[in-house]
Formats: sequence, structure tokens, C-alpha cells
Amino acid sequence: MDIDDALPIIQQLIDGIEAAHEKNIVHRDLKPANIKITPEGVVKILDFGLAKAMEPPPSNDGKPENSPTLTIGATQAGAILGTAAYMAPEQAKGKAADKRSDIWSLGVILYEMLTGQRLFEGESAVEILGGVLNKEPDLSAAPRRVHRLLRWCLEKDRKDRLASISDARRLLNRDSDGADSAAATTPLPSRLGRAGWIVAGVVAAASLAFALLNRPTAVQKTEARLTIPLPPGQEITSYPAITRDGRTVAYVTQQGADAPQLYLRDLNSFEARAVAGSSGAAQPFFSPDGKWVAFFAQGHLQKAEVAGGAPIRLAEAAVPFGGTWNEDNTIIYAGSLGSGLLRIPASGGAPESLTKPDGAAKGYAHVLPQALPGGRSVFFTIWGQTQGGMVLSLDSRRWETVLPQTTFASGVFDATNGSRGRLLVVDRAAGMMAAPFDAAHPGRTNADTTVLTNVYYDVERESRGWLDVSKTGTAVFAPGNPAKTSLVWVDREGKIEALGKDQDLYREASLSPDGARAVVRHGLDLWVHDSQRGTSSPLTSGNASNLLPLWSRDSTRIIFASNRGGDWDIYTQPADASRPAEVLLKRPYDQYPVSIMADGTMLYVETHPKTGRDLWTLSPDGKTSPLRVTPFNETEGQFSTGPEGRPRWVAYSSDESGRSEIYVQSYPSGTNRTAISSGGGMVPTWSGDGKQLFYITGDAVVAAEVRPDGTFGPPHKLFDRANFFFHTLFHSYDVSPDGKRFLMIQRDPGSVPRQLNVILNWSDR
Repeated sequence: MDIDDALPIIQQLIDGIEAAHEKNIVHRDLKPANIKITPEGVVKILDFGLAKAMEPPPSNDGKPENSPTLTIGATQAGAILGTAAYMAPEQAKGKAADKRSDIWSLGVILYEMLTGQRLFEGESAVEILGGVLNKEPDLSAAPRRVHRLLRWCLEKDRKDRLASISDARRLLNRDSDGADSAAATTPLPSRLGRAGWIVAGVVAAASLAFALLNRPTAVQKTEARLTIPLPPGQEITSYPAITRDGRTVAYVTQQGADAPQLYLRDLNSFEARAVAGSSGAAQPFFSPDGKWVAFFAQGHLQKAEVAGGAPIRLAEAAVPFGGTWNEDNTIIYAGSLGSGLLRIPASGGAPESLTKPDGAAKGYAHVLPQALPGGRSVFFTIWGQTQGGMVLSLDSRRWETVLPQTTFASGVFDATNGSRGRLLVVDRAAGMMAAPFDAAHPGRTNADTTVLTNVYYDVERESRGWLDVSKTGTAVFAPGNPAKTSLVWVDREGKIEALGKDQDLYREASLSPDGARAVVRHGLDLWVHDSQRGTSSPLTSGNASNLLPLWSRDSTRIIFASNRGGDWDIYTQPADASRPAEVLLKRPYDQYPVSIMADGTMLYVETHPKTGRDLWTLSPDGKTSPLRVTPFNETEGQFSTGPEGRPRWVAYSSDESGRSEIYVQSYPSGTNRTAISSGGGMVPTWSGDGKQLFYITGDAVVAAEVRPDGTFGPPHKLFDRANFFFHTLFHSYDVSPDGKRFLMIQRDPGSVPRQLNVILNWSDR
């Protein structure tokens, strides 16, 4: 029926059910066969006799049994099937019906009235009941103006459903053309004082009998825990994902310096399977029906069929920060830090801008989107002067703060209980905290209850806990605590000397030119460690994030990147923190310092939404010049020292081959470009005299000699790298001025994500 023609009938249905509920009568068997319309347009609801006639018999103690199951047979199969399609989940489970059960049935009837389609179908009562209990109703065929009413009627948990049928009337009136609608023009007999309309003959009473005849006894779900271990040497490198039905897990692993690879694991299988062509993958997510997995790799958003097949490129994403597949078959993603949220059809197409950071009140980055139930809003995180979890309305394009934050963490929405779920937020101690959250009625909330411990996270980029939860209550997460790291000295043979017993979230370390001090990043703050005095003192503090510190050549200043000004700019500050930091370079997009020469010329990385990460130089007079700008990602640039202290080479990593490799080119001419590594390479660092280049490849820290003629010798292994933290974007280790030892970040075994934990029927809520 057309929505306008149906409204008077819907109004009368609501009024009729309300009249019964006011008399404490629950119908229990609402369905189209029990609704009649007279020639005058008056709606009559039949078979109320079932509600009274079918009252369960008393138990042994004289009290009614809490079950509507009836032992009445001789019913036609059609009647059984018809009833099953409109029965509330609690009735299908053998529990007593109440007024909210009638509200569920009303929602199913309204959907059928407005679409001409059954919401739950099957060839047997068992199949239909399976849909009622397990299938999330797809309301896309219904008019949008009744979606909210239908969603609230069709919550599977009756506690989340409309509490009163009168609430249905208010929702209907509010949603009709955006304003209060007029009352139904055709009067109900009840309004004329005639109560007899609710009484008609009792028909086939077996409309509930199938609960005994065709349904197995309800079983209490039991929480179960299992692990998905990885092969030796592999570790998880990105957050996992799970299909909504909880059957398939997607995760990304890496071995040594090899490119990360995407895997799929069906929970009913013993084996994982690699997704062909997914080299360099990160940040996977599934389509709502679980038939596709999307991910980012090689500068693009891609998708692949879960059943198998080559990945399909959908859009450019130079430096991605998360994506989500919405119920309307569109994909919402962050293609780079400054891109804002973008939307494309799942089949591909031109990106549509949903949000735009401004570097000020709207933040410098909108990241890690997650579609919320109903498909009309998205949860995402803002970084910058404004910070925290937001909900964006896809209709109005407005957003509001729901999870105010001054910390690094982003939230994960757990939709196990439908719209009334919770946001899960990881803390610095790797504990997963829960904040109650109603996606249908977003409001401010607080994460203050611990529900899991030892959940890994990436403080700089994938700052959500590495966890996902299906609608069926299956949780998957990567265990580990990244804060279980310590600073150590390592000599060229791999012998370790601890600098202390303290563990922290160490992420970067840069030695002063004389080797006496180090600037170390703890989480997102910088500290200066004095190895001679055995002291440490903070250089930065507050809510800003600070990365990639390096020393000036005279050891008096620290140069670093910070987002304190809105986006990522380069700052300089006295090493003794005697004065506040000052801006050294502020440009569009984001800039990060990576190396500096004796004359003050600085090499920095710029993140561009089209070309990704590029290498630029800043001269002492403030002039900027491109050094290496390509469609690929060039990072970790390092000046070498040549004759009379002049640089001769620049070493850097690039993913142009499909994985990170080390290259060098002469400076400043840019000629004589040479590939140094061939089996993967990252984090290049020069010796103080410029005669050796150190980098990470495979499972080892290696050194390559610079020959007198300017060529490079083959790399030779120094020591194993497995126990140390390295990151392709950060200066995570440094070499002493004499080249005899390395300042490194040692990982406790408990800090490395080498397996996935799975919890079935997660009940900690």
C-alpha cells in the first residue's frame, strides 16, 4: 500500500492494540489474517479470544507457567507458518509474551503492508523461526519515513523495543512528513464506546503450538574462548575484522621485512587462507552480508570476494586511516590524514566528501569511521584542537561529540545488542573500557568500565583497540601490551645492556651528536634522557602529540613534529626545555622532520593526499625544495656525512616495488640512484663517519659498506631483530657516534601481537 493510504489503517491498528493493552490484554497472535477492514474503512482486530483462552495451565505450585507453549494439534501447516512469520523472538524461544510482543508483530505487519513482502520467510516453521531469531531485518524496501518506527518495533531484545504502543503513535506522527500528522479520520468503534469489536471467535489455536512441535529446547549460550596462532616469526600488523554473523575473521600479518599480507579465517575451519594480491594490506573491514572484504594496500582502497578472487581497486587512498561498509552499499573511508571522510559506491566511483577538517575547530583529521545500525549515521574520531568520538548524520551532514577525549584512543562500536550497544575504548595499559551508547539516540558518554585486558593498539595511527565484535556476540582481538618495552644498548654482536628496569610505551630514540643524551618518545610525548647522569626529564607535555624528534648538530635544540597548531607542523625547542617550542615550518598538509645537516639544512617528509609521503628539504633561509616526490611513499630519509662533513648520499625507504625497500641517491644532485636492499628493507641509519649504512631486512639488522668508489657492498647481518621494536615511519633506533653499539627499544614477549583471541558469546557486558 502507498504510505499515505496506509496511515489511517496504521493509526487504527495502534489505537486498537492500545485499547487492548489498557485492559491488560495481550493479543499474542497478531497477523494480517486477524485484521479485517469493513466497507466503511473501520479496522477490526480479531481473535482476541486466543489471549484469554490460551492462558497456560497452572503449575504444581498453583502459579502459571512462564511459557506460552501449548499442546494443541490438528492445525493446518499454513496456519503454523503464518503465525511463525509474525511471532516475536521471545515467543519463539518459548518465553511468555507481553505487550512488547504485540509491538514486534505490529512492526512485521506494517512492513508487509507497505512493501508487499514478508519480512521473514521459509519453507518450514523452523526456517522462519531461524530468521526471526537470527536475521537482522532489512528495512530498505520500506518507506524511509517509517524506518525509525520499524527499527524500534523490531528490536530482537524486548528490553530495547518500544515500551508502550503509545510510543509507536508518537513516532509515526513525528516521522510523517517531519511534522505531527492528523489523527486517523475514520473513528474506531472503541472511541464510540463499543467494546465488542475486540471479541470474535477463537480460531485455530495451534498458532503457537509449533514452539513445542518444531523447535528444540532453548539452550543457554556459553561463553567460549579460543586462539588463532600465527606461524613462527609472524606478527599482527593491523586491527582485525569479523563478519556480522561472526563466521569469518580477517587479519593482516607480516614476517620480518616482507610486505604485510591479508588472511581470512572461517571459524569453522582449521586453516587460514591468504587473499591473493593483497600485499601491503592494512585495516580490513567486511561488507554487511559478509561476502566481500575491503582493505587498503598499495595506495588504494580495494575489495575482494571472501569466496575467492583477485582484489578490485576502488579508489586512491595514499595514507589511509580506516574504512567502513555501510548498509546502503556504500563505503566510507579516510584516504589520508587531511582528506576528511569520503564516500563511494561499493562498486567504485568518484569519492564524495562527507566531512572536511579545517586544522582548527574541526580538527586536522577525521579518521576511523564505523557505520552504525540503520545506515544513517557514522561514528568516527577527530584529532586536533577538537578531539574525540563523533557521530555524523549522513542526512544532515552534521556531527556531534559523543565521546569527549583528551587521550589518543578511538572507540569501537559493539552492536551485539543492536542500536543500544556500547563504545569500546582502549587505555594506555591495554585495557578495553566500555561506555554505554545508544546509536539511535546518540548522546555523550564515558568509558569507565573495564571489560577486557591486554588488547593491543597502535598509539600513532590505528589508535582504536585491535578488536572487533560481530552482531552475534563473537569478539576477536589481538592480545598484547605495546607499553611493555624498555631502552637498551645492543652491540654489533647482539649483546644487550639494559639502561634501566622501567618499561614504558617507548617508540622512538635519537642520540645527540656526542652520544651523551637521547631524546626518546614515550607514547606521544618527548623526554630527554641523560645516560651519563642517569636522569630523564620531559620536553613536551599537554594534549598535543609529538613525533620524530632529532637533534640539532650543536646538540642544543630538538626538532620534532607536533599537531599542537591544528595539523602536523615542525617545531624546534631548546633541549633543556628552558623555552617553549617555536614553529620552524608550517605548510599545507603535514610535515615531519627526519634528518638534519651540519649547516642546518633539514630533510622532512610531507604527506600529500595524492602522492602520499614525499621527501622535501628546508634550507636555513627557509626555502623548501622537493627531493623525491612520486606516486609512491618515500619515508625515513637520512643524510650521510661525506668529506669535510658534507653529505654525499641520502638514504630512504620506498614502496614503489610493492614493499618497502632501501634506496640511496647522491645529494644534492639526485643522481646515481641505487637500490640497496632486494628482500625488503626499512629504517636506514648511517654510521657517524658515513662509511656504513644500517637497516632492517628480513629478521636481521644489517650493515652495508660504502666503498671508496662510492658503490655499496652487500649487506651482512649484525644481529637478530625479532626482539626489538621497529616502525617504517619512525626513527625507532639510533647508532652511537663510534658505530659500535645501538640504542634500541626492546620488546617484552607480551608486547608483540602473535595470535588472535576469539571469544564466542562474549557475555561481559
